[in-house]
Amino acid sequence: MILVEGLCGTGKSTLAERLHQYLVQQGKSSCFYDEGAEGHPASLNWHAFFREEEYKQFLERYPITANRSRAIKDGSNYLLPYRGVKEFSELNALYAELKSRELCWTDSPSATLSELTYLVQRHWARFAELASTTDTIFVLEAVFFQHQIHDLLRHYEASDSQIEQHIHGIANQISAMNPVLIYLTQPSVREQQVWISSIRSKPHFATEHNIKFMENRKRIELGLLDALPFPTHAIENMNLDWEDVFCKMVCAMKDETEYSLR
Repeated sequence: MILVEGLCGTGKSTLAERLHQYLVQQGKSSCFYDEGAEGHPASLNWHAFFREEEYKQFLERYPITANRSRAIKDGSNYLLPYRGVKEFSELNALYAELKSRELCWTDSPSATLSELTYLVQRHWARFAELASTTDTIFVLEAVFFQHQIHDLLRHYEASDSQIEQHIHGIANQISAMNPVLIYLTQPSVREQQVWISSIRSKPHFATEHNIKFMENRKRIELGLLDALPFPTHAIENMNLDWEDVFCKMVCAMKDETEYSLR
């Protein structure tokens, strides 16, 4: 597994996909997923969260879901994936309720911090178990650090120790996949956010509030690198030299993985 992380504007998605294409060109079986990809094997976005009694009441209101449900039961909790399910999207009230119960990527979290971290770690464990049956290399962008830490900071005001505990919980679930993490970074978070704000036409990226948030995220993420139980490589892209960064990514893979990428 190759995890590509970094703040917005560091080139994660572009370079991660390019690395995937490079692996394919070398004859390797590779799958690439960016953070919001449909069918993502490790992400729980587009999953509605229910506690057991809530789920029973939900089925009573919408019996159609009982026949077509792909709900994941984990202990006394249920996760119901709803993205792309035509029968769900055609019923406005049903879809609105599922969206209101979104586990991740939401303004109003439906789960407690302990419920969220437990469910996320269990989902990574299921992914690792399925992946163990294949020789495919998984290239995942922004789902190990960014996806996790964003939610923990934004919605739960988690402490550094709570974030570290959660990230280590995921790391322990995937250690058998021989993961390598590549962290892309630039010297100035402020300059980086102003730049990405201008090219993506998203002015909120450059607000003082968001810059402070990203500076704190970078501090946390850099602090986690050396503590992870698998190899990590921080690559600085000072001059936006994408070709140079990509070459360094490939070199990192050659150094750390058992695969021959030549």
